[in-house]
Amino acid sequence: MFRKQDFRKVDLLGSGKKNTKIFKAEHLPTGKFFALKEVEAKTIEKLNEYKEEAVQLVKVKNHPNIIQTYGYYFYETNYNTFRLAIVTEFIDDTTNLERVFRKRQQKGPYWKEEELEKMVVSLISTLSYLQGIGICHRDIKPSNLFILKSCEIKVIDFGESKDYYADDENGGETDATIRGTPQYLSPTLWKAYMVDKNSRHATHNIYKSDVFSSGLVFLQLASLNDVTGCNNPEDGEKEIDLCLKKLSKRYSNHIIEIIRMMLNFDEQERPSFVELAKQVLTSEDVSMQSKKEEIATREEVKENFPSSTLPRKKRSSREMVNSQNASHHLKEDSNSFGGDMDESSNFLSQSDLFKNYVEVNNLYVNSEPEMFWFEFGGQRIGKLDLKSGPELEEPCTWKLLGKYKYEFSSHFTIVFTDEKYGMYILGGMGDNCLNFKDKNVVCKTKMPEKTFFSAVYLNGLIYTFGGYDSYDKVQLNTCEYYNIEENKWYSNDSVKLTTNRSQSSACILDDETIFIFGGFNKESGTLCSVEKFDVKTNKITSMSLTMPNPLRRFSSIKISTSKILLIGGVERMDKVSDAVYCFDLDTEYRIEKLDRIERGGIVDYPILVDSIGNLHLFLENNYGTSPPFDVVYSFLEYS
Repeated sequence: MFRKQDFRKVDLLGSGKKNTKIFKAEHLPTGKFFALKEVEAKTIEKLNEYKEEAVQLVKVKNHPNIIQTYGYYFYETNYNTFRLAIVTEFIDDTTNLERVFRKRQQKGPYWKEEELEKMVVSLISTLSYLQGIGICHRDIKPSNLFILKSCEIKVIDFGESKDYYADDENGGETDATIRGTPQYLSPTLWKAYMVDKNSRHATHNIYKSDVFSSGLVFLQLASLNDVTGCNNPEDGEKEIDLCLKKLSKRYSNHIIEIIRMMLNFDEQERPSFVELAKQVLTSEDVSMQSKKEEIATREEVKENFPSSTLPRKKRSSREMVNSQNASHHLKEDSNSFGGDMDESSNFLSQSDLFKNYVEVNNLYVNSEPEMFWFEFGGQRIGKLDLKSGPELEEPCTWKLLGKYKYEFSSHFTIVFTDEKYGMYILGGMGDNCLNFKDKNVVCKTKMPEKTFFSAVYLNGLIYTFGGYDSYDKVQLNTCEYYNIEENKWYSNDSVKLTTNRSQSSACILDDETIFIFGGFNKESGTLCSVEKFDVKTNKITSMSLTMPNPLRRFSSIKISTSKILLIGGVERMDKVSDAVYCFDLDTEYRIEKLDRIERGGIVDYPILVDSIGNLHLFLENNYGTSPPFDVVYSFLEYS
């Protein structure tokens, strides 16, 4: 864990957009030198957005052709702004490809064929690897690349990078924000940015756009000339053809054709990095790349799963957690587990053990390992097929399922019911009650208008608790219920929360008991109080027990007959929480702090439980306008 006071800034290495500064810094406890990238944010929301770069880098931190990242921290400045500091390896600036290029441009010499080929192969294989795990860089240019002694390329600066879900039908085409440097944009993005004056969005294949940018980099290196204008749709193709003809006198047809493929103006014909790697890399290159990825994976396993001699907390801290807004609980289905065991076998698989555990503890388990995403303020619907098993060799990827004919509201509440009724999308900035089942959205009877409320499903009814009135701008203490069979809402006037609250989390313990945790109140701020709803007597009481920390927009889920986990969310001062608390009814309602989830965040989506006892937690991404992050957490050792 890094802290601001642990570093002494030695030298300013550079600065850029987003008020970014990069320092060479000494880590005082160890005496080692690191590169410290600081980004300024005026709000917590922006701070979390900028944190995405650190998150992306941590995913690939052991790949030898990607800058090594060791962690990050943030702090508040004296000017009521925030600064995020990302701690990476320090690389000598003399090996920056932009700097090396400028030096060679002035004095030469040209790169040799084998040198240029090593750069081409290493960058294609590295970006192919990133594409394979769903990461797109979006700002490929010489200044974001370093050249190693072996002439291989190392990629830095993931400040514009992004996770994207795959769309099998259109080959990865995405309506994405325009990112990058104009000189290295693809023709599609250059036209949108320079001609159409659209600095926001453009429909394009994000990976193929990076392929074009990489092609421009190689054209620049091979020719030792700047490539300004080569992405202009009017005459860029002619400029490229002319340049490649000149280069054919210096380099082999093999190199020329690789660059030509990358600089194809027709995005449909231009290969992605994965496709390019299949065409370009030799069996030796593929073998070398596989070894790099194997090393990266092996190092990550060493870090994430240390030997059993280490303390329990150290072993489990990377198991990651997945949870949902306590609003969401999933019905048990005995068919959702693995196949039958061989009768002659006396070995119980993890799936079999968890199946028994579910039956004993009467847990709600999702019958289908899939999650759906509904775009805040948009029309898109995404789908994530979750893999079960102790090891996930490849990350699960979001796919575009389709579009709703109307726009979804923002800050709605999602409730899972069962196979018969499907999912419900409730409230938000409106009075919507939508039923999603079998890839179909059906409008139901409108509900009382409110947002940021918690909800749970129990025995054919959906119960809602509190919320926010966006017109009067107040938190609510009202509770309603929806009878699914009758398609009718009822105001439960005899039931009121003892404290007006929005952004709380509700969780079912059994058929008679629902707990409401935390939330937000205008006068009191973020809450740590707990309320109990007795379904049988139709009464809510305030408990003397309080949570260790005030929390809102977090998730809760039952993990045994007496235990509920409280996961993620936001604390006071808008601090994102990565904490996990266990609410234990068998120990006089004691709340114990457990191992943290891998990353903190807002949890507005249901928790999914897979067949071996992992919780899948979905953290809000880009204010709900992008599919949420799937984070996994194993809870059985605490049960």
